[in-house]
Amino acid sequence: MNTITIDNNTYDSIARYAKLNNISVSEAVVTGLNSFLEKFKEKVSTKDKYYISPEVKALEVGFRCPQDLSEDYRQEYNDMLTNKYSK
Repeated sequence: MNTITIDNNTYDSIARYAKLNNISVSEAVVTGLNSFLEKFKEKVSTKDKYYISPEVKALEVGFRCPQDLSEDYRQEYNDMLTNKYSK
């Protein structure tokens, strides 16, 4: 168990809140801190987790995939190499 230090006015406010809600001062403090930390956690989690450089973002904008693009790129690559080196 750890100890925190708070000023008397804050303690008195917490004590009044605890008495009104039939909970201990410790429970009131823990509840308040957990509530604060949850709000903080939500703000952090909404931020972008990864940095995307402007160069990569520029690639994303306006890129159109060709209509004739094959989904079997490995076969296309293999065919290209076969044609290139079979001559």
